[in-house]
Amino acid sequence: MQPIELLIYGKIIIDDIRLRNGQIVRGLLGGGGPQALFGARLWHDSVGFLSRSGEDIEAEHVQTLHELDVDLSGWVRFADIPTPRGTMLYDENEYQVHEEDGVEKRPSQRESWFKLLAQKLPFPASYQRPHAIHLITEFHDEPMVQDALRLRQQGALFSLEPIIDHQTWHNRDPMMTLIRQVDIVSPDWPTASGIAGSVDPKEVLRYWSQLGPKMVTVRHGHHGAYAWDGNHDLFWHIPAVPVDVVDPTGAGNSCGAGACVGWLKSQDARVAATYGAVSAQFLVGRVGLPKMTPELRTKAEQLLTQNLPRATKL
Repeated sequence: MQPIELLIYGKIIIDDIRLRNGQIVRGLLGGGGPQALFGARLWHDSVGFLSRSGEDIEAEHVQTLHELDVDLSGWVRFADIPTPRGTMLYDENEYQVHEEDGVEKRPSQRESWFKLLAQKLPFPASYQRPHAIHLITEFHDEPMVQDALRLRQQGALFSLEPIIDHQTWHNRDPMMTLIRQVDIVSPDWPTASGIAGSVDPKEVLRYWSQLGPKMVTVRHGHHGAYAWDGNHDLFWHIPAVPVDVVDPTGAGNSCGAGACVGWLKSQDARVAATYGAVSAQFLVGRVGLPKMTPELRTKAEQLLTQNLPRATKL
């Protein structure tokens, strides 16, 4: 088997989602991992998935993952642990808010959740020498973090989407320690702004640039994204790609993974963040993940060309 060049690590959760029009859509494949997988595969031919779920995951979701045309040999299913389920609700700025029936609030779900995360994932032989690994996590000490740091020592790029609770900040300090050990970091705006203590995008980027990464991308919903380039010390605003927003779920995950691929290919934050913006556009305009097709990838290249000139320096 050919070596896999890009690894994506993220959770699988089956979501009930309240759309912008108030409609509730139930049982969608979510958790951030599949969405990041889409965002990377849109631009890269060699993508592998590291994740866990229960054997109870529905056949339609298995099919959706296969239709992304990625390597799934790093996805492990457990017969004795159920796949987590949750509810996704959003505020007027498209940021998630929690309700009592979310994953975080159910004691039985929480026990299964941590049992699942405690399972160390085996690395297939083809995953041993990637060019990059992109993680989405809120846990600085979960097993996959140590695996990613090991791969970084071997020369792989370590890209991190840190999930930091910007309401309680309970995991801020250990996650900030981890961030100092990565090459790319892509926080969301509430996290990046809150930790930097500023609402000025350039000042926020400046703060995060001093933590040690090669590139910073800050995702800000319909405002677009802000990016800093360590190679050229430039600060950018990347507008969101125009689209009628139906469901923001997973857009940030897709954006972060797309930007990781963009940096691998270009070593230019303006280009990389535009990759991410295009990846996000394909998710927010619909419900659920699209099937990966040559036509979809051609459309992505067209949108990249159209939107690169829209980036402006901060």
